[in-house]
Amino acid sequence: MFVGSAQAAQLMGISVRRICQLLKGGRIQGAFKAGRSWIIPLVDGMPKVSEGTRGPKARWRRKRPAPVTIIHVNQQTIRQNQKQEKPAPVISVKRGGSC
Repeated sequence: MFVGSAQAAQLMGISVRRICQLLKGGRIQGAFKAGRSWIIPLVDGMPKVSEGTRGPKARWRRKRPAPVTIIHVNQQTIRQNQKQEKPAPVISVKRGGSC
């Protein structure tokens, strides 16, 4: 599938001007010019951009990692439950955030 520069910019979450800079630098693989407009191929739904030689790595719509779920078993509460008639919960579940 092929898209234009405006659609590629929207997919990647960057400006059209930045797409034009990448195209002129030859960094978008398989892109070619037809008349006055650029034709950009999609690989897995995104344009394939080669890495630059300087600066940090690009973050084209990098997916966020899934939130961490932690299950904590409180051993101190387990020991206290052995002495009590009504036991307290010993497991707590924490969702999201970082660990």
